[in-house]
Amino acid sequence: MFYVPKNAIHKKVSRRDFLKMGGGAATALGAGSIALGLSSVINRRPVYAQSSDAAKWKQYEGSKLVFMSENTPPSFAIRDNLKTFYDLTGIEVEILTDHLPTVQQKVGIDLRGGNSDFHLNYIQDKPIGSPFADYYEDLNKYTGDNTLPQDPEGMGEDVWFENFQKACGVFYEAGRIVAFPYDCAVACSFYRKDLFEKLSKDFESEYGYRMEFTADTTWKHVYEYAAFFKKVREGGNSEIPYGYAQHQGNFAWTTQLDIQRMLFSHGRWTEFDVDDTLGSKDPGKTKWGDAQSVAVMTKFKEQADVSHPDNLANGTLELNTVYQAGQIAMQVQYHEFAASCEDPNTSKAADGKTGYAPCPKGEPSWIVGGGQAVNGTNCGIGGIGINGNATEDQKRAAYIFSIWATSKNIQYDVLRGLGGTPTRKSVLEIPEVKNARKRPTNMPNALTFDAVYDHGIRDPHFVLGPKIPEVNEYHKILATEVQRCVAGELSPEEACEAIREQTDEANGYF
Repeated sequence: MFYVPKNAIHKKVSRRDFLKMGGGAATALGAGSIALGLSSVINRRPVYAQSSDAAKWKQYEGSKLVFMSENTPPSFAIRDNLKTFYDLTGIEVEILTDHLPTVQQKVGIDLRGGNSDFHLNYIQDKPIGSPFADYYEDLNKYTGDNTLPQDPEGMGEDVWFENFQKACGVFYEAGRIVAFPYDCAVACSFYRKDLFEKLSKDFESEYGYRMEFTADTTWKHVYEYAAFFKKVREGGNSEIPYGYAQHQGNFAWTTQLDIQRMLFSHGRWTEFDVDDTLGSKDPGKTKWGDAQSVAVMTKFKEQADVSHPDNLANGTLELNTVYQAGQIAMQVQYHEFAASCEDPNTSKAADGKTGYAPCPKGEPSWIVGGGQAVNGTNCGIGGIGINGNATEDQKRAAYIFSIWATSKNIQYDVLRGLGGTPTRKSVLEIPEVKNARKRPTNMPNALTFDAVYDHGIRDPHFVLGPKIPEVNEYHKILATEVQRCVAGELSPEEACEAIREQTDEANGYF
């Protein structure tokens, strides 16, 4: 979701150039083909239910598709493996990659303009799926089509990890599926085991309990760990890093995800009274401003006060850089970042120094009126979907690519290559992947699988929403007011009230 490898950009189309092209640039590839959209071509051979699998894979040989995706590990790994797909199908696929906000802008122009320059889209669950869900094709139409090749494991909900299909593919109504889970970034705790071991006795003498990270480590513990690290460092020991830093910076969605984890941990609090897996086009008034939101905002501000001094500037990418540079001892981060943290060439946290655990648990005394304390875990589940404006043959050809791109073998290749994060359960059953979950490992992201797949994504810990049409506006509102509170410009009460007022207005509740 957020990891950007070296040489990440395969090809970029600026918004200015995109609008200048106006979807009219096209190149024909071979006789009998029809040029459609942005350098796209469609060419079809008739196939039947009784046709061979080879014929079904090859039915659109000579065609070209365009896939607009975020710059994620699977996109680069698949880009580098496109010859395999071309040899199998004869379909050329151009993969355009960019940062998520830019992808969101480009696909939004395409979808809402009634165009299909991008036949395949990277559907990041909230920022892209929630506002644009109605513009995508229902994939159920193709999963049972016996004139198309099908994945041997199928594409049903049970082949993916719990809730993944719902996260990126189901919006506002049950049954309709607009995306298959393509990659995932799930939050978990990264911490410096070596520093915890070094300082645990001193911490215990002051706080009365051992400094460690387990599934029962609470947000109160994290605050006390961070306060202790800050005290040691500012007491003159400059070799000791600060304890913690939050996801702030200028990417509003990840700021929202950061405070959402703490909110959900305490009584499974959510912003709206709606189905968290489906979302709602009419979510009603927000719960921001209630006693629980104010209580957590207060604790979030206190946590910020003991965090790294550049806390407000640390977006998700910057935060991971700060951790790798040895400037903080803890971060709640997305599990796809483990590969970079474990790289001894770039990270001071490598060579077995980093431990991985579930997200911190709610502190019972911070739950207003009682309620369940959980390891509030959230995510970005990126799906691959098909533009509903495309022609029927473009959609069928795009489906062929989507099942190949989300197959077990491709996900395994991505995991052991660029450090991807599987969405299919079967990948974790591969013997090499099972072995990679323990050190020494040649698949560093697998070190997070206990914390993520075995714990964090399971009920009652996983939170998927909010899925609402105005979700991006909500993210901006929340990030602005949270950061004003962290900076000391607003009290927690004032920040929660400002979020409530603006969010209700954005959703049409005045």
